[in-house]
Amino acid sequence: MSDSPKADDARDDFILQERLSGRSARSISKELHCPVSEIDASLDRTLPKITNEAKRRIIALDIDRLDELAKVFFARAIEKVDAQAGLLVVKILERKAALLGLDSPQKLDIVQLEVAREPSSHEQIRDAVMRVARGPNWRDLVDERLNDIDKGVDNGNGDGSSGPSDPKH
Repeated sequence: MSDSPKADDARDDFILQERLSGRSARSISKELHCPVSEIDASLDRTLPKITNEAKRRIIALDIDRLDELAKVFFARAIEKVDAQAGLLVVKILERKAALLGLDSPQKLDIVQLEVAREPSSHEQIRDAVMRVARGPNWRDLVDERLNDIDKGVDNGNGDGSSGPSDPKH
């Protein structure tokens, strides 16, 4: 490190200006005879911190600037029937909408993809029991029964089974 805080500030300013002009951190570190990590630390000290509050502030300032530009070019587009000014107003409005997230989709149509997977051991056991109890087409019977329930049709005997409802049986 340097002898004084002023020297450190001058060094940080030098590093920042060199990086802003496009010079690599490695090149600067060679000139200053220090590791690249010191160059990075210097930049961390001098560059503004990007926090949510900083982002909000930057967006708010940009919105105000865009509003001022829109006023000028909107008036010109209307009063002088200036097509270029009108196009610029549209671009300003597009930029403003992008900054505010107004162009993001409001409703997403979700496409469901069914992924082929092996049935769990529980599902395999249930399937085996249902095949014995209801036959090989048991799924069709269950689907049919569920459709009847959805329609409000009760063709069962009230106990949830689809067996005969005749009390003699």
